[in-house]
Amino acid sequence: YLANRIPPDRLLAELMRGTQAMLDNRDPTRTLEAAFAARFYPALGEDPEELAPHFERFYQQDFPALRELTARRNGAREFVEKLAKAGYEIVIATNPLFPRIAIEERLRWAGLPPAELPFELITTYEDSHFAKPRPEYYAEILGRIGRSPAEAVMAGDDPESDLAPAQSLGMPVFHLFPRNESTFSQGDFDAFLAWLEGAPTQADSEAARSPQSTMVRLRAHVGALLCLVGELPAENWAVKPAAEKWAVVETISHLRDVEREVNARRLEAYLAAGEPHFSAFDTDVWAEERSYIREDGRQALQDFIDLRLALLDRLEALEPEQWTRKARHALFGPTTMAEIMAFAAEHDLLHLAQIRETLRKP
Repeated sequence: YLANRIPPDRLLAELMRGTQAMLDNRDPTRTLEAAFAARFYPALGEDPEELAPHFERFYQQDFPALRELTARRNGAREFVEKLAKAGYEIVIATNPLFPRIAIEERLRWAGLPPAELPFELITTYEDSHFAKPRPEYYAEILGRIGRSPAEAVMAGDDPESDLAPAQSLGMPVFHLFPRNESTFSQGDFDAFLAWLEGAPTQADSEAARSPQSTMVRLRAHVGALLCLVGELPAENWAVKPAAEKWAVVETISHLRDVEREVNARRLEAYLAAGEPHFSAFDTDVWAEERSYIREDGRQALQDFIDLRLALLDRLEALEPEQWTRKARHALFGPTTMAEIMAFAAEHDLLHLAQIRETLRKP
């Protein structure tokens, strides 16, 4: 394909390098589409806008012919419909290394047409910032749907890409149709449905609050936030869903100020003092006191991102023993740096869920 313009071996080589750029991406402000484009097009000396119609035509006309090389899993649609009927939110957590047009086509091959099934989210390279097997991929999904690791489960057929990274965040996981025995709960669709009844008891709260998991979540929440509001029209930032609820601009301004005046300062206090004491105070009143509704939402968002990335730089430089440093909190009593930063990740999630609810269409 494109052989009259680019030698096939060169095209394939750059496609692979572009794919690797997506797999390597840790920048929560860069989509996988942008990571791929930054590597692929300059290497070929091509203008993305000139090649885009060729790729669009490929996915529309040629890609569907690959369907004959695939096979459907019997019972897949019925399985999804049972989950939906039971009230579960369903995310298609497929590795987002392809554009939406390709992933939706593949779902049709599987007998799961997105137009006919109530998927809450389908991850694609246009709006994902991380790929499997990075745990940030799963943390970003959780942020986008406003769920904690204990409120979700991951089912997949690849232990290394699907299960281990999700489990590292504390999520219960299930190995569907294993080719070989594994250490995970496993079986077919019926076995999964039976397992699901007790899955919440398998959530690992200790893993969810580990320093590594906390840093993953703090980073991925930036990507989740951008997915939620990155394309939000200017006129919608200050719209309140109800008189007593916050508009998006108020929520993001709150996140920014908490990052600067709570999270960053607590980290500095840990690093400066032997055993700091943290007072409890109501940050929700800032919305009214500081007139968040009048803020520039996009500037507040950028300020939050800058503050979060600076915090992550500091956290990633810490030694393991520094995470166990003790402190006292006015409400929680004895605590540690690891617990305080885990609280920060939970605070993110609370407001990601709030923004998601604010933006939900009636």
